[in-house]
Amino acid sequence: MEATLTARVAAGVPAPVGEEGAAVDARMRWRLAVPLIGLSLLMVVPAIAGTWVFWFEFGNPRRALSLVICVLLLAQLGLAASIGVRPTRDVPWLRIALIALAFVLACGFAAVRRSL
Repeated sequence: MEATLTARVAAGVPAPVGEEGAAVDARMRWRLAVPLIGLSLLMVVPAIAGTWVFWFEFGNPRRALSLVICVLLLAQLGLAASIGVRPTRDVPWLRIALIALAFVLACGFAAVRRSL
């Protein structure tokens, strides 16, 4: 006789992939999300503060690039928070990859801004 899902979970036996209850639990999602949120905040807070402080010293190209960088980093922060908030059936590799892509793009735009 096959054990019920509740009995398997109580015994610590993971549910097979594709069955109900196989979703990544909230604790695991937040264990993934919290470091990503922290790293995102370490980047977005100085970017926004620097854009605000140096706004009048920047020319229009630097202002535009600074805004693009801020938007990318805010999107990265939103993606990191969504990992903890939105339930998923598997590790959210797509969102993690998008966070890495936003980071790389922000670094690229920062390099271009610095060369102006």
